[in-house]
Amino acid sequence: MHASHSSPISPTFAGLALAAALWCLLALPAAAYAETEQTAPAPQRELAIIAFHRPPYYTFTNDKAGGLLIDAVCRVLDAARIPYHVAEMPPKRILMYLEQDADAYACSPGWYRTREREEFARFSAPIYRNLPPVAVLRADMAHRASGGKELPALLAAELRLVLRGGFSYGGAIDEALARSRAPIYRSTADNGALLEMLASGRYDMTLMEQEEAAELLRLSPRLQRALVLVPLAQPGGQAGQAPQTRHLMCGRGVDEALMQRIDDAIASVLPDMPGDMPGGATAP
Repeated sequence: MHASHSSPISPTFAGLALAAALWCLLALPAAAYAETEQTAPAPQRELAIIAFHRPPYYTFTNDKAGGLLIDAVCRVLDAARIPYHVAEMPPKRILMYLEQDADAYACSPGWYRTREREEFARFSAPIYRNLPPVAVLRADMAHRASGGKELPALLAAELRLVLRGGFSYGGAIDEALARSRAPIYRSTADNGALLEMLASGRYDMTLMEQEEAAELLRLSPRLQRALVLVPLAQPGGQAGQAPQTRHLMCGRGVDEALMQRIDDAIASVLPDMPGDMPGGATAP
């Protein structure tokens, strides 16, 4: 008998087989990684939160943003896990941007929800309810308010009224102002400058949120001496106006699904809104 002998495997063929096996081991994970990389979701776009310096609601000091409403909105967006950044922008430019850019991926906190604004913007659930509004008068004109603290009575007192141009003061006050025949001066200056105008004797009265007026007077002992705050009353003598709520006003680039996430976070984070009590006042 003869022992059978297997044919020897060619060294060249063995090397090729080994190389092919190694290529399969290395290439398959790489291909799987490439496929995973292609299908991984892109980083979520940052939502721009735009506001202007208006203490105590919005503050921009030393490149740091804060204030009652900015802080509240940051809490909401953090809870909703929505990436964002905060930027400063004048109020008129905010309105122009959201109205003219149909793809604006931005929101601005603290605005009243009006029919005109709903034509170009989306609004969140309320994030704040104002304290009752006040009239700010020069101290030497305070006796003019003796005829009543209702707005129509103050408008009939022959006081020189100056208001911030382009701002809504809430439905009830806006209607009372529109019905009044008293001269009303509109200014592009901010509310701090309006109070300076009153203190200098240029005007006699303005209207303002209680929170903002109190903060501006707190910061200036001179204004405290020159001006007085007069809470407005509803017809019939009832103190306080109907509650006015502030919202996030967002561009049309913020879709309904994202607005719903924001509203859900508002309900979770702000169940009792800051300033949650009967009241109402001016707003941008």
